[in-house]
Parts: sequence; structure tokens; C-alpha cells
Amino acid sequence: MIKAIFLLFILFFSSYSQGPAVFIQPNSFEVADGTKFIVLGDWGRRGNAKQQAVANAMAFTAQVYPIDFVLTTGDNFYRKGVKSIHDKHWQESFENVYSEKSLHVPWYTSLGNHDYYGNIEAQMEYTNHSDRWKMQAAYYTQSIVTQDSAEILLVITDTQTLKKESNGFQEHYAWLDSTLKHSTADWKIVVGHHPIRTGGKHGENANLVQYLKRILDRYNTDVYFAGHDHDLQHLKDENIHYVVSGSGSSTRMVKETPYTLFQKSALGFVLGSINKTVLHLYFINEQGVLLYSTTISK
Repeated sequence: MIKAIFLLFILFFSSYSQGPAVFIQPNSFEVADGTKFIVLGDWGRRGNAKQQAVANAMAFTAQVYPIDFVLTTGDNFYRKGVKSIHDKHWQESFENVYSEKSLHVPWYTSLGNHDYYGNIEAQMEYTNHSDRWKMQAAYYTQSIVTQDSAEILLVITDTQTLKKESNGFQEHYAWLDSTLKHSTADWKIVVGHHPIRTGGKHGENANLVQYLKRILDRYNTDVYFAGHDHDLQHLKDENIHYVVSGSGSSTRMVKETPYTLFQKSALGFVLGSINKTVLHLYFINEQGVLLYSTTISK
């Protein structure tokens, strides 16, 4: 059943220290049935106003359209990651900001470059101290079964290692190649912090374009989700869709490329709804406004 968000002024009460947040919904949009999830990137800024605004919009959206999980595209804690599982960042940037019940679902998290300035092992260890933070390793897989029994393979990568040929990059690429090669999942979705195709400020990384893209192409990957650039983008190169969701707490300028289908310098996140044959993506800003939507079919 398709639901609709109608023209509303929403007073969304919460327990945030900032007090209630007012959501303005100046347009309506529909979200198709399916297993739903949110993609959030570049977010952990100790609950500043921009991060909180996006978090509030996520919570409201997930209240209207209940989600099954959250994917993060890295840079979980600015500017220097976390020091330990007891770092105040956990409360100030995560637990207290995304505290609404609608967001108490599994968070399948990935590492970004700013996370590497801190203790990345602490982010993995926090998995054992949280009922929703899921980072079993620097790179890992997660299988999701949709409402109509389709299998989604989520492949969470560590692009900080892959992009610069640092220690362990060959092992990581070999693991990724084998993982995608042997997968029989209906959908193959890869997540990494650094984009492969992008019109954002940082530009494209030559190693990722040369090596990572080749593996994704070889095994018919459906979507690559990334962050790093603080914007929202949808690009397509050959058969792969590239989605940048990196504006969870900050924005930067973005431009069009030959691969661009949509780009916007705006705070926000991506909502997905997936079944056996179709993935719907909705790009939503910090006021809960739909900026762009697209449908990817098998």
C-alpha cells in the first residue's frame, strides 16, 4: 500500500535537549511498499544544529514510513573519530541525536577518512555495547531478506584502505572480488565512504575508478552508495548507479558531470524502498522535503 505525506506543518515533540523541532512539509510525496532503509553520510558533529535538523527529518520520515535499517557512508565522528567506546562522541553525536524510536533499527556503518584520525577499533568494539550499531569489522557483508523474500547483499567496504594502496589493500580487493563473484543475491549493493563517480568538491579518486569500479562492473553490482562529498547526488555509469549521500551535517558545492542524473548541495539523506525487482530512492532534505526520486529496476 502506498502512503502519502500531505501538505503539513508538523510539530514533532522529542526529548532532544534542543527542544521540539518544527517540520515544514511544503510538498507531498509517495513511497512505494518494500523493505525500507535510510542512507546517511558525514554526520557526527556532536549534535550541532545542522546534524540535528537532518536527524529530526530522518526520525519523522521513519515514523511515517517505518525503516528496517540505516546505512552510513562514513565520517561518523568529526573531526578526529572516537578515542574509545567511552568517548563522549557516542552520546553527543549518535545516541542523543538519533534517539527517536523510529531510528532504533540496525545501523550498518562504514568508516570514513575522519574516523581514521581516531580509534577505528573502538567503532568496531562498540558493536558489542549497542543494540543497533553494527560494525563487525572495517569491511564486512550483511544479508537482508526483503518483505517479498528477495535477498540483498550489502557489502560494506573500507575505501580509506582501497583508495591509496595502503597496507592490506590487496587483501581487501581480493575479498571484495571473491564476495561479489560468489554471491547469488538478487541485489548487490556496495557501500563505501569515497565516491567513484562524483561532481563534488573532492573529485574522483583514480585508484577507485581504476580498481574498485572494475570489480563492481565485473560482477554486475546494482548500486554503490558513498559519502565524503557533502551533497546529494545520483549518477550512472554504464549499468551501475552511484549515489552520494554525504550531507548529514554539512554541505559543499557540487557540479554536474557526464554521469550526473541529479545533484544538489543540500542537507539531507536518502530513503530507499526495495523489493525483488525494484529499488526506489528518495532524496530528502532536512525539512523533510522530497528533492528527487528515482526507480532502479532489475
